[in-house]
Amino acid sequence: MVSERIKIKKNVDLDLLTTLGIGGKANYFFLVGTVSDLSKLLKETGPRPYILGNGSNLLIKDGLIKKPVIKLVGKFGQVRKKGNVLEVGSSILLSFLIKYSLKEGLGGLENLAGIPASIGGMLVCGASSFQANIFDYLKEVEVMDFKGKLYKIKKDEINYGYRYSSLSGRIVVGASFSFPGNKSKSKEKIKNIIQKRIALQDFSLPSCGSVFKNPSQAAAGNLIEQVGLKGKRRGGLKISDKHANFIVNLGKGSFQDADYLIQNTKDIVYRKKGIVLEEEIQRWS
Repeated sequence: MVSERIKIKKNVDLDLLTTLGIGGKANYFFLVGTVSDLSKLLKETGPRPYILGNGSNLLIKDGLIKKPVIKLVGKFGQVRKKGNVLEVGSSILLSFLIKYSLKEGLGGLENLAGIPASIGGMLVCGASSFQANIFDYLKEVEVMDFKGKLYKIKKDEINYGYRYSSLSGRIVVGASFSFPGNKSKSKEKIKNIIQKRIALQDFSLPSCGSVFKNPSQAAAGNLIEQVGLKGKRRGGLKISDKHANFIVNLGKGSFQDADYLIQNTKDIVYRKKGIVLEEEIQRWS
């Protein structure tokens, strides 16, 4: 029996829970607030469920999503401070953690400012920006496998790099970070990073951020622009006029529109440049 503490919803609109604004309905949607309840649920749900963070970097198909979808809430959104160590729940957003850290006189996350993601999702995906990585100040991560077993992994036991980590395939439930004392210019640095993002990236319309990883030869956005795809439209979506590695939703975009633009971009970049673009986004089907 699923715990009474777990909230179960039917036919939840996932497009409202993603930054791109695309996605069908979750047949079963679970709101789980404790580690013990998550473990019990995983043992009972059957098919491996999807874990929904902040819905960024995510492309969900239209129609019915039959796999269970789990959203971590409650205790997964808590932070505890022990000296310069913060014990962080996986569902906490980066923006909140940065504000909390500065309030407590700690720094270290400035270069990541502006990424609209949860800490759990960032660790699984190996998030980084402006020469900083979410793993830089990590001490330890607490994860659960899809059989409901909980265990801890030290930072030096994790393999990670550009847009990947060995945590993939497991559920991050919490992490501890050891941050240095706040430098006097931390707030100014965050302001400058946010200004850089606004200048370089497209925040005017819903998007899932960068669609493709940057290959070794050149930035993906530059390659897409060089082959003439900047501004290309399909249905309710288009490749951003500002940053060609962004696909923006004009209001009625669909999964089919996104999939066409992604596949078409891959084909043309390969044909004209001989470079294979690899998707950075995660897909749910």
